Amino acid sequence: MRLCNLWKKTALFFALLGTLTTAHGSAQSGFDSTIPVVDIHDFYQEKTHDQFVSQIATALKEVGFFAVINSGVDESVLDKAYEAAQQFFQLDINTKLLSHDPSTNGQRGYIPGESAKGSSFGDFKEFYHVGREAVELCDYPNIWPDFFPLQEPLSALFDALEVCKIPLEQAICEAIGQPTDFLTQMTQDGECLLRSIHYPANPPEDRLWAAAHTDIDLFTILPRATAEGLQVLNKDGVWIDVRVPENAFIVNGGDMLENLTNGLFKSSQHRVVANGKNSERYSMVIFIHPKAADRLDPLAECIEQTGGIRKYAKATRWELLEERLADLGLASPSMLEHLATCGIMERLIEVKRASVKAMNRLKEAGLANEAILNELSRIEQEGSEARADVCI
Repeated sequence: MRLCNLWKKTALFFALLGTLTTAHGSAQSGFDSTIPVVDIHDFYQEKTHDQFVSQIATALKEVGFFAVINSGVDESVLDKAYEAAQQFFQLDINTKLLSHDPSTNGQRGYIPGESAKGSSFGDFKEFYHVGREAVELCDYPNIWPDFFPLQEPLSALFDALEVCKIPLEQAICEAIGQPTDFLTQMTQDGECLLRSIHYPANPPEDRLWAAAHTDIDLFTILPRATAEGLQVLNKDGVWIDVRVPENAFIVNGGDMLENLTNGLFKSSQHRVVANGKNSERYSMVIFIHPKAADRLDPLAECIEQTGGIRKYAKATRWELLEERLADLGLASPSMLEHLATCGIMERLIEVKRASVKAMNRLKEAGLANEAILNELSRIEQEGSEARADVCI
């Protein structure tokens, strides 16, 4: 009942919005964007609905990124969230650390930093994580500082982006031949995560604001940031600046969606680089996640479209997240113990998609089984042979 009512309210809102003059979209008609741009109004118009779905599908297959205009999110909600976040991050580090709890595995509260998957160096950023309130299935409760008013503005933005995601989920479902509520049934009580990020000015020469990485979720929504810096790796292996119309929301596919679609939809590499202008950057990002136990096994329809062979692991959302958190260095000892015994590492090894950093962390903790040790040995052997070939 709750999901049905939410759909009706969302459809009615965008239908009414679509009857208004879309001055923003027309004003940007000549804009030269580096990723595809779609108008959310088109999803609710009979004449343009199929084209909207097709555009999103093509973008996720070829680029992994697209932009959305007319998102329906009130600009004042976003402005208030940014204002609060900027004031919080200007506090001294000891005060901010009062909202840091290592037992949440980096999933709630203040996080002083992380390193991107595959990177040896930490990113030059700090962030704050917010999830759902008062949902029994949540893995962790939110951490709200009693010394600073973060809860109201960040919760308001979280709720607004929750509505924004629904037509995107429905369009993705249509594109992969699933019922339109297939993804929303997973995410309506899922562990969606809002990240408020501060990128300080002038990172060291050997560090980026955010090193090259993919996102672990189903998909990510990025409202406008306060400065440029986001880059995506294109099909030619070249880093390009992501340019979109003013106030457009950027959307990118994540690893869980790539896993679910057997690689039909891409989780593209992206990074954030300082612009060299002695300035800092703030951004807001919501990661769209299913519930912990939801299965993300590659869909039969997608396996058929990608050559008939399953290329990704059978896994739950929680299993895939645990492996990523181990890779990022955010997994607690208890999480590492579960990761070592739940069987996901063996299933990832089977399809050659296991994280080397995660396997090494298990090895360092004395938790690596024979399959992990053999895989690390195989990778090291391949690396030695490749280095020998270069020397020859």
